[in-house]
Amino acid sequence: MEIKIVGTSHISKDSVKEIKHQISEFKPDIVCVELDVHRYKSLFQKTRNKVKLSQISKLGLFGFLFYLVGSISQKVLSRKVGSKPGIDMRAAIIEAKKSDAKVALIDQDISITLRNLSKQVPFPEKLKLFGYVLFGGFISKKRIKFDLKSVPKDAIIKTLVSELKHKFPNFYKVLVEDRDKYMQKQVKIISENFPKSKILVIVGAGHKSSLKKFVSKL
Repeated sequence: MEIKIVGTSHISKDSVKEIKHQISEFKPDIVCVELDVHRYKSLFQKTRNKVKLSQISKLGLFGFLFYLVGSISQKVLSRKVGSKPGIDMRAAIIEAKKSDAKVALIDQDISITLRNLSKQVPFPEKLKLFGYVLFGGFISKKRIKFDLKSVPKDAIIKTLVSELKHKFPNFYKVLVEDRDKYMQKQVKIISENFPKSKILVIVGAGHKSSLKKFVSKL
């Protein structure tokens, strides 16, 4: 068994090139991607599903607003660099199928994540978070510069994740830590069910470090 972790940016064309390179060179039997069924379908539909107001009762107001703001932000940033949101995961799936590798969706159902954001993040932390997003200062007072067209360096990712955890601990737990644990569990199950397979795990750069640590102990 051999497992390799690749960290990407969800709007970077450089990530697409790296994914193509990794699949070509590593020749995985299984490609794991940071998607659930809903987001997988959304990536390949001509008209993307939108969260409707009627879903507020299911997701909670905060989860609904976070999804809305996050979607808008990704669209704005992707336009700036001439790409589309989720371009990395879409490329991973297409390239995996071209190489006859199996595709595994390893992320937690997005509705669970959004619902947990509504339930588990205290109200003061929610206000603080939206204050940072709306009025600037998210996340660091120090301006951390990096090229949106490429994947941020590991040191930059480490700094951003560390500050997110410090300033918004409950938000971090739901959005990063809980999903890390879920994806780790999925990778473990896959590795146990396919012990002789080469497994390529493609996740956002913020999840790369914890998954690498986990895999090194398998």
